[in-house]
Amino acid sequence: MNDRSISTSNKLSYCIVFNKNQLLFKKSEGRTQFPLINEAEKLGIDVSNIIYIGTLDDIDYYATNVSTINPVENFFLKHISEAYGELEENIFFLTLRALHFLNWLNRNKYCGCCGTKVKLEPKETHIKCLNCGHVIYPKITPAIIVAILKDDKILLARSPHFTPNMYSLISGHIDPGEFIETCVRREVKEEVGIEIKNIKYFGSHPWPFPDKLMLGFIAEYSSGEIKIDNDEIEAADWFSLDNLPNIPEYKLSFARKIIEWVLKNR
Repeated sequence: MNDRSISTSNKLSYCIVFNKNQLLFKKSEGRTQFPLINEAEKLGIDVSNIIYIGTLDDIDYYATNVSTINPVENFFLKHISEAYGELEENIFFLTLRALHFLNWLNRNKYCGCCGTKVKLEPKETHIKCLNCGHVIYPKITPAIIVAILKDDKILLARSPHFTPNMYSLISGHIDPGEFIETCVRREVKEEVGIEIKNIKYFGSHPWPFPDKLMLGFIAEYSSGEIKIDNDEIEAADWFSLDNLPNIPEYKLSFARKIIEWVLKNR
């Protein structure tokens, strides 16, 4: 993962430092910023293990994941979800890209064909095994999420893994060889037992926990009664748009973004 170009470049370079799902920031003239490369070194971070993420406005961004860190004066840790809105949007999504890459690299330390230990070459977005030539690209797992409307109501469900009393939209992974629209219908049918129609694409959202790309949709109820699968879903119901239960709080949440759009454009 070593990027030797760091030590010889005079270009301004920041280091996105993760501690699990927390980010290391510094306060600079009232602004929230990532530490510079040399500041990361002073904090005891091994910059030989950082990776290149991208360049914005002629500024290079690198990233690393540390198991422990003790922030000093003017430096602090903040959960990635709480950083949304404080960073410029293009930088925030670069941060999501960084987390995706770090998760991927953590799971791909050895070649899957010959077992040789691999590393990411400077400023590359793939790994090439120097022993057998096998190339490994970052894994991206496509998944759907859908808001289902019925008159002035929206279907919301809760997973056993959610925090108490929180509801969200139906979501699920796309199977190999499956059309995206087929996946939307299948996941809804499997999880809550109803049929839907008029499926419309809403947008996409990277979700690097660890490697998802969420594809959002809005659909209308067609037929059937709610019947939960009792596996991925423990409760589901139609809720009035004027009286919603607890929904994901984080502004980063794609489900919340879709629900807020529905409320605004109903």
